[in-house]
Amino acid sequence: MLKSYYDILNVEPNASKLEIKNQYKKLVKMFHPDVNSSLEAEATFKEINKAAEILLDDLKRKNYDSLRCINKQVYKSYTNPRKSEYSFYDLFKTKKEEKKPEIRPLRGDDITINVEIDYTEAILGTQRSVNIARSSICPKCEGRKFANNIKCPYCDGLGEKTISKKITVKIPKGLKNGAKLRIRGEGQLGKYGGENGNLYIVVNIEKNDELNIKDGIVYCNAQISPYIAILGGNVQVPTLWGEATIKIPPLTKSNQSFKLVDVGVLDEKTNKRGSQIVKIIIQIPNEVTSSEIALYEKLKDLNLKKANGRETY
Repeated sequence: MLKSYYDILNVEPNASKLEIKNQYKKLVKMFHPDVNSSLEAEATFKEINKAAEILLDDLKRKNYDSLRCINKQVYKSYTNPRKSEYSFYDLFKTKKEEKKPEIRPLRGDDITINVEIDYTEAILGTQRSVNIARSSICPKCEGRKFANNIKCPYCDGLGEKTISKKITVKIPKGLKNGAKLRIRGEGQLGKYGGENGNLYIVVNIEKNDELNIKDGIVYCNAQISPYIAILGGNVQVPTLWGEATIKIPPLTKSNQSFKLVDVGVLDEKTNKRGSQIVKIIIQIPNEVTSSEIALYEKLKDLNLKKANGRETY
């Protein structure tokens, strides 16, 4: 049998409130954390406070005394020889409740979590670590929370315990925005022997306006200035694997395309990267300086002379 609150305070069951109060003060001086720093003293101090809380309250003490009058045989009938202690639920059973009602297994609820990935991760695949909080019925009070105004000390009257868990989720490549992944048995825990719920991962993909993939080939645009189109030069373009440098030859025309190799989608069978097509867009500046206008005027005159066959060298 568990120790009674009278045993904890070392008083008789018929002790007066004054006797209980005096004994409580005496024990506090011995086991208070400021006086005694041992782990055993800390646990004892909590028991002393709980016992005083019940026995110094007339209504709580009356209810507690009535429970102690239950025939000892009732407790024995609920003793499990494979366990070393009684559960909270068993301790406060009445004779009318000697036989537990049959409880059907309940399946745990599903959990849904949203994750964000970028466009490249959606193409190549990635993984994310997610934290989930799963609750299960309290093993001590079996979800009853209270028994005759006495709170379950294990779950603090909540009727359940919450456990945090970190899970690494593999996100396969090629998913579409809003795709939902299911992980069996990683949802809320089942009750009374029921199966666990499932964990659902909703994948949200950030929009990418630079890269586009069609039939396994990556496409993108590269905006260049007019002078690079005429003179040639190097420009940076985005790829699935970071930025790459492309060499623009002189006299490149708008909408002209160039092919980059070994920067496209990875083929898992051959372990080789595919191609990327870069389309050239000649960008006209929004603003020009007076010096630039003068140069364009001079270029215009040169083009007119060239068209009339009067260009001088």
